[in-house]
Amino acid sequence: MTALSGMGVNGDTLSCDTVMSTPSSMVMFKGGTNVVLNRDGKVVEGVLATDTDMWTTGPLVLFAGSTRVMLNNDGKVYEGFPAVNFIAEATNGVFYEFKAMAVTFFDNEGRVSVGAASHGIEYMCRDGAALYSEPGTEIAFYPSGVLRKATPAEAVKLSINRNEKIFFMAHKSVFFDRDGYVTQGVSAKKATFLSTDGTTVIKHPGDILKFSSNGILIE
Repeated sequence: MTALSGMGVNGDTLSCDTVMSTPSSMVMFKGGTNVVLNRDGKVVEGVLATDTDMWTTGPLVLFAGSTRVMLNNDGKVYEGFPAVNFIAEATNGVFYEFKAMAVTFFDNEGRVSVGAASHGIEYMCRDGAALYSEPGTEIAFYPSGVLRKATPAEAVKLSINRNEKIFFMAHKSVFFDRDGYVTQGVSAKKATFLSTDGTTVIKHPGDILKFSSNGILIE
């Protein structure tokens, strides 16, 4: 996740709900919380006092009161907690409905790079495997659009390198590298691996598996 704002400095803790300038508009921030200011004294991070419509780097989104928003130097939100479900394009170029009150990141092009897909997603992995994510769970993408994180709704067989596939457990997060290979997940079946030191390792259902960049078990 790449921060889009410049370096900020902590402002004072607000004594009461206060309307303050961001780089693009006036916004009311919550009393008893601190704000972060840019070099021009404009707020680039703070806790909203009430539900507030704000422009992201993409769509206009209603963000929830009492939650923190992060703004870039143009005053656009790149991280926040939507107050209601909303539909937006993800980094992979597909539109999904994203869930309220889940941390959501927007990239430079205004696409969602991290969010919770309300109805889950269907994602075709590079090896042709179809992954169906569990509704309401977090999904994340690399800037290229390759899936970075998802929680399968059902056990799924996925590639850990060019030659090997194994089954990963449903309802447990799976992480991928930039080439689309699994780097971490939870084993759904008993499996035997060669570790980085050349020894044979047996893993059982429910074990957390971590792999190196070339698909070798490291933990």
